[in-house]
Amino acid sequence: MTKILEEYLEKLQIKKEEPSLEYLQTLQKAHLAHFSFNNIAVLLGKEISLDISDIAQKIIHDGLGGYCFEHNKLFYEILKEMGFEVRFVVGKVQNSNKEIDVPKTHRITIVTFDAEEYLVDVGFGYVCPNNPLAIHSDKEDGSYKITKLDEETFALKLLLTKGDLTLYKFNLHRYSEADCLMGNFYSSHYECAVFVNNFVLSLIQKDKTLSLRNGTYHKIYKDQEKIRKIETEEELFTTLQNDFSITLKEDEIKKLLHYCRG
Repeated sequence: MTKILEEYLEKLQIKKEEPSLEYLQTLQKAHLAHFSFNNIAVLLGKEISLDISDIAQKIIHDGLGGYCFEHNKLFYEILKEMGFEVRFVVGKVQNSNKEIDVPKTHRITIVTFDAEEYLVDVGFGYVCPNNPLAIHSDKEDGSYKITKLDEETFALKLLLTKGDLTLYKFNLHRYSEADCLMGNFYSSHYECAVFVNNFVLSLIQKDKTLSLRNGTYHKIYKDQEKIRKIETEEELFTTLQNDFSITLKEDEIKKLLHYCRG
């Protein structure tokens, strides 16, 4: 992991420091701004390896990004190598205020610092929080709030003008890599899984958030939002290359364009 950590920090152009909440936030923001969240590999029929060497190659070296089981495992291992006290849990994605019958398919990192537990996530797409969230505070933190639903269940909520939106639910039970393997397999192979049927891609940068879902591309700024449709191979190729630094082959672009056209 030492070599992976060095390459990771070099890619983000960040120096190694002693663990602190401020440094943790710096790492989290930099990760979300540089490494895209996407399910391109799933739609291209490629296997999603959860081996840390494969994840590092894909995200750090090849710049191809990935989804939660890849991003949050990489970040977990990076934090662990740097001396942070970490563990992970697996939660249920909702993106709704209605109870949805789905398995636990979202990996989340829990960081304990000064006896307080924080939720740290770098793998939840364009609405991913970009700073550590205190789990037991029940206070608003920017656009997010963690609410305790019962004795063991918490919900991460996105605060919107029209009302709170539950992004996912989780508990603080102990989980193993086997739980991640099961969730990863479901997310990348089950015929009804979201990532098997939709094209998603995002980056959370300092001045804007870039979000592509199927053929609709959003550039979200603090005071405005620009939306356009992507309908041609050239438009998709240029967007991937210019905005996300991802270069794909012609046949791969054609496969992804199928999801853009619905």
